[in-house]
Amino acid sequence: MADDYGNNERGKKRKKKRSHVQMAKKLARRRNHGYSNVDGETYQYMVHILELMKSDFSTTEEKLIFVNNVYEQTVGHELEYAQNQVGSRILDSLLKYASLETIQRLVAAFQSSLRILSSDRFASHVLQKIIVVCADRGNRGTLSKSCPEQDADVSIEVKELEVDSYNDIVLKLSKYFINNREEFVFDTYANHVLRTVIECLGGLIDKPDNSIDKRKLILGEKRPVVQNYKDLLYETCNRLYNWPRLLEFGQDEFTSGLLQSTLYSLNDVFPEMVEAYIKKITNECFKPKKEEQQLPNIFQRESSVRLLEACLSVASPKCWYTMYEEYFSHNLKQLLLMRGTNFSVQRLFDHCNVKEHFEQLFEEIHSYFPDILDRGYTGVLVSVANACLKLQTKQGAFVTELLNVLDCEAKNEEQHRILACIISLKKFENCETSEAKTRNDSRCLISLHGSLIVQAILKFNKPIKMVNSLLETNEEKIVQIFEDPKGSRIVDAFMDSKYVGEKSREKLAKKLKGYWSQLAKSTHGSRILDRIWVWASINQRTLIMEELAEVGESLRSTMSGQIMYNKLNVPLFVRNRNDWKEALGKEEKTRVLFANIIGDTMKKKKKKK
Repeated sequence: MADDYGNNERGKKRKKKRSHVQMAKKLARRRNHGYSNVDGETYQYMVHILELMKSDFSTTEEKLIFVNNVYEQTVGHELEYAQNQVGSRILDSLLKYASLETIQRLVAAFQSSLRILSSDRFASHVLQKIIVVCADRGNRGTLSKSCPEQDADVSIEVKELEVDSYNDIVLKLSKYFINNREEFVFDTYANHVLRTVIECLGGLIDKPDNSIDKRKLILGEKRPVVQNYKDLLYETCNRLYNWPRLLEFGQDEFTSGLLQSTLYSLNDVFPEMVEAYIKKITNECFKPKKEEQQLPNIFQRESSVRLLEACLSVASPKCWYTMYEEYFSHNLKQLLLMRGTNFSVQRLFDHCNVKEHFEQLFEEIHSYFPDILDRGYTGVLVSVANACLKLQTKQGAFVTELLNVLDCEAKNEEQHRILACIISLKKFENCETSEAKTRNDSRCLISLHGSLIVQAILKFNKPIKMVNSLLETNEEKIVQIFEDPKGSRIVDAFMDSKYVGEKSREKLAKKLKGYWSQLAKSTHGSRILDRIWVWASINQRTLIMEELAEVGESLRSTMSGQIMYNKLNVPLFVRNRNDWKEALGKEEKTRVLFANIIGDTMKKKKKKK
């Protein structure tokens, strides 16, 4: 059943994972040389290289010399290295620093054994990395100069004459895997190589390497690619679409993942083919059931649910509405209250881009708010709040319904109830009971989803209820919220919202008087101080500095306090206020002068994330 899959890891004490070097040494002691037939001397050399890879190199030239020496040692032994656990990791990790000649030599060495290597648990990763690195360098001209190579601390210069060579490697390997797709689709390791091929052809080259959950498909920003890639992508996806066995896809993790990669790769490149794929998946692979009591079979497995979510994310508004009517309408309550499928409802809201469609969906879901809170699947409420914000509709209705469910529609003298109830997603009576039991532990008072909902409401067109509630809340409780990692982000929304007035911001700063030194000493509280400092007037800044100067050296007792002590120049303030004001004025002029440059840099960083 869809309600059963997924393990609840919350509350479990996790063992600290061993490093790759520790694991390699453990295998060496057991005389198990990385699950392959390499001699002990070669294996010890590879372990030594793995240790050296963790060290810092003083210059770029030194690192490149190290990489070239390692690859020279693999000459004639490329297959042995690739099929070894430690050797494949070395080849994989160093490929982004390898020269064109080195990559060409590796490809030539692998050529006669591609079928075996594609299904190998270690060598398949090396093949994937070769395709990604070559696709990156072959399409480097589409990137801005500020990001020369993904995740590389050493930039490898790509000469204009080498671009075609890199792209030829990608196209040659891609055609081999595509031509053998009928075999590779159902192979555990070759399937992932095939996904990498399709993603790179579609411009999804900058894929993050370090994913916490390996089961999730996490893709980077799409990059423009050369026309040959697009032509091969179209041909590949067209052949896959017409393959009779496509109707079996989506029933397991491997075929579902391949289809998801296909949809994301085609998106924005061949929209007509995306629509054709979605129709085939939703009408032929998984037929919607007309009986209202029984859920469609697409919700019976995690793999098929993830595929449906991918369809929602790339669908046109018309196609999105068709999926809503066939799979979600009349099943919404049942889907909301099941552990595995409530995420699909969240994605339904996240990818709703038509105001009228959302209004219809809201009318159906708002009556289920009490059930959602009872079951604890409150991520749905976050998605509804964000959709209200994005589409600029039903904002007042959402707040009213939420307050009614939480039983905290407060009078003027009890406005603090609103923040307390929403941030904890509990009724006020339950909230007070929890607060009494855990007076010094903010984690029990603040829900992550509650904090996200508060942030969304503060950005609504009329956030007056939430603003007043925040300003009416007890100072100690406000500081407790702000020092919590989940609650601290509420200040960002409060300061950034264009519907929160200057007087309200000023009141918040005044409310924190007497607590600035406490905030400065804590990790998240210091971020609050930093955030309010940017907005504060010179008079407000002076009041803050007086409070910090009063505690003196004790401010430096924590790492956060030390940073704020130096950043705000507390010693200069204590020594001479006029000099401090003059230095502050120069700093402001410099910030204004470079505002455009700093702003552009920050935007690029956010896009990368």
